[in-house]
Amino acid sequence: MSLLARRSGPATPPGPASSGYSLLDAQLAMSGDLETAGSLRIDGTLEGTIRRADTVVLGVGATMSGDVYAREVVIGGSITGNIHATERVELQATAIVTGDVLTQTILVQEGGVVNGRVLMRPPGEADPLNSQHMSDLASSDR
Repeated sequence: MSLLARRSGPATPPGPASSGYSLLDAQLAMSGDLETAGSLRIDGTLEGTIRRADTVVLGVGATMSGDVYAREVVIGGSITGNIHATERVELQATAIVTGDVLTQTILVQEGGVVNGRVLMRPPGEADPLNSQHMSDLASSDR
């Protein structure tokens, strides 16, 4: 998948954090929080929070209600919740985000929708205290 190959910076060596890949199929509806150090693709419905993921892909037609905490997030479907990406967020033309997006870099294709705020920090500023501060900012208006 070319979307996952568009990383900037040095390549991540293969290891436990990059070797796992999970898929929630289009016929699957799941309720509950997920935690993974690998990559996750959702093509069905998820109600819950995703934590510690490397890469999260929400496919076209997929829906999610909950927050996402990952290194990289690609949205093609619909999400209601905040996105916290340490590096990159991509919103495809079919994406609908109802919530705040916190990231270093963002790509919004024509047609992609954000109903919330986009908060960005300079590259290289991955301070956990700053991430907490940005999380506080994101929840202060809710």
